[in-house]
Amino acid sequence: MFLSTVDYYTENAAQLSGRYLSRSAQLVHGDWFAAVCAKQASGRACDVGAGSGRDALWLASHGWSVVAVEPSAGMRDLAMRENSGQIHWVDDCLPDLAVLSLLPDRFDLILVSAVWQHLAPASRASAMRALGNLLLPQGNLVITLRHGSDDAENTLRGFFGVSAQQLEEQALVAGLAPVLCRCRDDDARAHIQWESCVFTRPV
Repeated sequence: MFLSTVDYYTENAAQLSGRYLSRSAQLVHGDWFAAVCAKQASGRACDVGAGSGRDALWLASHGWSVVAVEPSAGMRDLAMRENSGQIHWVDDCLPDLAVLSLLPDRFDLILVSAVWQHLAPASRASAMRALGNLLLPQGNLVITLRHGSDDAENTLRGFFGVSAQQLEEQALVAGLAPVLCRCRDDDARAHIQWESCVFTRPV
């Protein structure tokens, strides 16, 4: 992730956190959650690019033990005030996840929501390898892809185009198998669509 992207989130942390917290995690992630968690209702989860902490708290409310990774100090500090110690926060970022990779934790579920568009295309294969290495056998990796743009904001935040086909190819190279891919419209912005792609690490 570009330093300028992290800076943008830190400088606009209050506004962005408020925006994310105003939307239900169940509404945002319900398209994949029921299917993925039907076989395993809880375990160790990691929210990479956790932002406001909304999704990490939502997973915790469902019984998951959650590690939240967020490189923006502004976003992370605001989120930590709200989680009352429920979540373990780590200052780290893709593509390398260098800090998290040195910890003993491995995960049954990894969520990477609204992050992939910030990664330069050349860094995505290594990001997928890093994520795959943190996933336990039979664990699930969920990556949500954003399609559609807000031109001015995209320039400030460092957005790149995304492709589910390319994502699947990179996952296969990293030893992960596709489970499902579902699309939904953004409930607040008609020009934005989200695609939830789920992969698993075979035994």
